[in-house]
Amino acid sequence: MFTEARVELSMSQSDPDVDESVLHIYDAQNRPERTFPSWPNKTVPGATEPLHRLIDADEQQKNRNKSIATCNNVWGDYSGTSLQCDEYPFASTKEGSNKGDDRYSVRLIDKTDNEEGGRRLNTMYTLNRILDGDPFYVKITR
Repeated sequence: MFTEARVELSMSQSDPDVDESVLHIYDAQNRPERTFPSWPNKTVPGATEPLHRLIDADEQQKNRNKSIATCNNVWGDYSGTSLQCDEYPFASTKEGSNKGDDRYSVRLIDKTDNEEGGRRLNTMYTLNRILDGDPFYVKITR
């Protein structure tokens, strides 16, 4: 076990399978003024401040529910479209939208892109044996 190893989920802006997810994460980390909810001097963790895995399914659902409510407030009813509410930090993190500090972002993105991003996150959890509360970072590359 390497207790001091820095675990990163690395995603590329040039990957067409997750380019919408990657742009959303990039904006949240680097241009939070372009994200919702919006407020002055907002910061979103994950690049230099770690995220922490959340295993509790009920707490994950609370994160998802809050994110979806924010998407509905911003964009209205998007049911019947190919869009899904993408959230960052992820619902499977302790920093998710329901944490209460509004340091999160939601954006409507293509369903297939969103689902592929989720699969990659779960693969990173598995390959790195990320347990409940374990820290990790999200790195966006070109």
